[in-house]
Amino acid sequence: MAWSMKCAVVALAAAAAVVAVVPTPRALAYPEPSMVTLSWELDAKFGLPERLIVGGKTYWYVRYTVTNNTGKAVLFTPEFQFLSDTGQVVDGNRGVKREIFEKIKALYANPLMLSPFDVFGPILQGEDNAKDSVVIFAGVEGDTRTVRLCVSGLSGETTEVPDPVTGKIVVLHKTLVLDYDLPGEQIGIDPQPRLKYKHWVMK
Repeated sequence: MAWSMKCAVVALAAAAAVVAVVPTPRALAYPEPSMVTLSWELDAKFGLPERLIVGGKTYWYVRYTVTNNTGKAVLFTPEFQFLSDTGQVVDGNRGVKREIFEKIKALYANPLMLSPFDVFGPILQGEDNAKDSVVIFAGVEGDTRTVRLCVSGLSGETTEVPDPVTGKIVVLHKTLVLDYDLPGEQIGIDPQPRLKYKHWVMK
């Protein structure tokens, strides 16, 4: 099952299960990652969602830093999706022009921030080789109040399970999931986004 299809199934399940909030980590029946590390795993720190309005269009973005402490070089090929409480699935960086990243980069004194289009590739061992970047989401609906950020590509752990519909074997990847509250777009002072849950799943 393709990554987008798997996340779309999760999004529909989440939308059906909640009215105003994303469910708790145990509310959805995800397979569990192994208790013992079975493969390489990168260390990643993610910030809170931030909003940028350009030409009347709203973009949400999340800054992050990924560090390789595995003892060997690892190929970093991340994928990101926002799953909203409205049932919307938004792929990270899809439909986002490079100029939007340049506007975001200009907001911070970090000349080492890599474009989401250039962050892919080998990541060497150690903090000196950490990568700073950002994932950008376009087209998130204005009435979205909670989102689930799915991040793959941070771990090499996989497992095989039968597809519940076709019975065919599919490969699930260890995926980082972060649940956030988002402020609304009402006039006035918006509440700040906040992280509600952070956990790993296989999907």
